[in-house]
Amino acid sequence: MFYLPGTGRGKAGGMMGAMTDAGREWIDRLPAELDGQRALLRRLLAVSEADERIRWLVVACSAGRGTADRLSDLDLGIGVSDERFDEALPDLRHAVDHLGDLVDSYHHQIAGLTMAHERIFAQYADRCQVDLVVIPASESVGEIRDEVVLYDPGQHVTGSFEHRPVPPDQVREWAFAGWCALADLGKYLRRGSAWEALNRLHDARAELWRLTATALGVPNPQYGVTSVLDFAADRLPAAIAETVSDLDPAGLLAAGRSLAARLTEAGAALAPDQRAELPLAMAGFVTADLDALASGR
Repeated sequence: MFYLPGTGRGKAGGMMGAMTDAGREWIDRLPAELDGQRALLRRLLAVSEADERIRWLVVACSAGRGTADRLSDLDLGIGVSDERFDEALPDLRHAVDHLGDLVDSYHHQIAGLTMAHERIFAQYADRCQVDLVVIPASESVGEIRDEVVLYDPGQHVTGSFEHRPVPPDQVREWAFAGWCALADLGKYLRRGSAWEALNRLHDARAELWRLTATALGVPNPQYGVTSVLDFAADRLPAAIAETVSDLDPAGLLAAGRSLAARLTEAGAALAPDQRAELPLAMAGFVTADLDALASGR
């Protein structure tokens, strides 16, 4: 899933045919390995051309970047005429369900996204997947790297990707969540609840990946491990594998202590204004608590 581009109203002029042709040509150039994705995109482009309520269609992430394989999902965005947004949603759900041999689909609201929108996810029998976010065509919710405009006769999509540093308050939120998860790991190990400890170890690692992505300066660090592997796979954190464990309590504790060290390292690699907001007191407390647990206290 991805955030959609900044948009602005433009004039169609003589661009409608050119924009549609460019989108179709891009789809046709996809490699043979992506035959399944190509078929879905062709059908969705046809749906967009046939429905006057649809103002633009974009694809991004691995497909837009040119790194997709046969198992890659299609991260898509559609802009719908503002005044007909609610009316169009049931028809779009139906259209997505009929793009291929459907296994199942669902639609929902994305947590934390307050603007009008809907996410539609569909799984098809050939293992292809569509992950589509629908928003009013005039809305702007940020910019995205590796975006390809497939359909935009009115030239609504005007955003271009510009990497921006993560705000310090967001860094603090991710870091605090990581340390809280490790505090819980210690609590659950003391209670003898290995499953709960393992779950919180995973939660802590998710925040570590976000901070690592931030320190590395890769696009869309909120996606954590995905962004790191997409843009900096050759710069994985040292000893990251040591943060993985099974249900063995000693292994869980060792992994938690390693993860605490990796969180500290990631924090030290951040920009000065980001480091200034790190929860250092919480970090010190949790690190000492896990050390105490290792000493039998």
